Amino acid sequence: MTTTAPAAQEAATTRWAAIVAVGFAQLVVAGGMSSLAVALPLIRTEFSVTEAATAWVLLAYALPVGAVAIAAGRLADRADLRAVAVFAMAALGIGSVAAALAPSFATLLAARAFAGLLGGLLFGMTGRIIVTSAAPARRGRAMSVIALLMTIGGMGMVGAGGFIVAAFDWRGLFWVFAVLSAAAVAAVAVAVPSNGTGLPRPDRTLLSDTATSGGAIVAFLLAFEYVDSSPWIAAGAFAASIALGTLWVRRPSSAPTVALLRSPQMAGALLSLTLLSAVTGLLNFSLPFLLTDVQRLRPELVSTVMLTFIGGVAVMTPLAGWLADRFGPGRVSMAGAGLVVAGVVPLLFVDETTGLFGLGARIGLLGLAFGIFNTPMNTHLLASAPADQSGTAGAFMATTRTIGTSLGPVIAALAWGLGATAVDGYRLSAWTVAAILVLGAALQATTKPWRAPVPARAA
Repeated sequence: MTTTAPAAQEAATTRWAAIVAVGFAQLVVAGGMSSLAVALPLIRTEFSVTEAATAWVLLAYALPVGAVAIAAGRLADRADLRAVAVFAMAALGIGSVAAALAPSFATLLAARAFAGLLGGLLFGMTGRIIVTSAAPARRGRAMSVIALLMTIGGMGMVGAGGFIVAAFDWRGLFWVFAVLSAAAVAAVAVAVPSNGTGLPRPDRTLLSDTATSGGAIVAFLLAFEYVDSSPWIAAGAFAASIALGTLWVRRPSSAPTVALLRSPQMAGALLSLTLLSAVTGLLNFSLPFLLTDVQRLRPELVSTVMLTFIGGVAVMTPLAGWLADRFGPGRVSMAGAGLVVAGVVPLLFVDETTGLFGLGARIGLLGLAFGIFNTPMNTHLLASAPADQSGTAGAFMATTRTIGTSLGPVIAALAWGLGATAVDGYRLSAWTVAAILVLGAALQATTKPWRAPVPARAA
């Protein structure tokens, strides 16, 4: 890529304003995926499209976000972080305005893809921004601030989305995101550190890397999307993913990134994060179907019960950040992985007789456990990479987490289909997800994270 910007140095002190600004910007990017679900029925009606077509309102945004993550991470290792962050959030705002004004369904999808492609740059750069804005001894707490803003904000945006759509129609939701994007532009422009070089010029190397690595990720995610409804499309997408991934690995410009991935500690930690993120199979498929088909709960009650997981994560995230700084992120993430495995056990034995309070308590307990794992694991991954590749490490962190959260529901759905009854289907899917979590914790243990040094404590 064409840029001679020097690599930004690790922070000696912590710029909390930059951390909060990035957390808020991440909230806006993530909210663009989570809150639009409530608007899909109205979009379907206005444009006279099918339910399956409306799913592309979400996919047209989520797939480009995943596609640019790795390229954005590599860009972050040498680019002006402030300039790219401002550019990404401004593009997200422009895409939101275009979506609000969309005269056709095709235009709406194009606006969503534009917002995801350029706004998603921030996802791939967050790791580098943390390294350049937070001192090593405070990095766990810095990560927890961003995670907490995303968790609480994402939960709040899902709830607020319904009220916004009810008051202003679905287009009003995009106008709200345009305003939030403008606020994020101002926040990152003031708070994120800059090296003064401005935006880099995209060149053939950057575009080729984005096409191959991003194409591989998009094809991989599409394979999961169609594995149940169109197996042949899923097989073709998976084959395309392998072909594009092979091309990317063999490119000379990918050599530093491939070398990073060949590190046993980094590869093991990324694979562990992928597998433990598959807990979404239980949360986004098995439990909602159990509550709906077996417990016969209304949708609003299902949502309320499932929010106990998010509440548990939100409660534990600040403590997890402090523990990571105090005892080392590797040690705490390993303990968190074990707690996630332990936390899933009570959910293996629920059935139609399990009370609503008991279900909520068990789901909340799993959320508490995952809150202990999530932030320290992300901090541990950043600490495992060389300082000049922290952006790349952060991008892979986001990418593997996305793959894991996509993989979990697909595997849970396939296991559910093998059950003779709804309860049997739940049990099979829950045990399958639990086995994946055990494997993820075991892989985390193979990297011996307890040997990672504890950052020197700040004075």
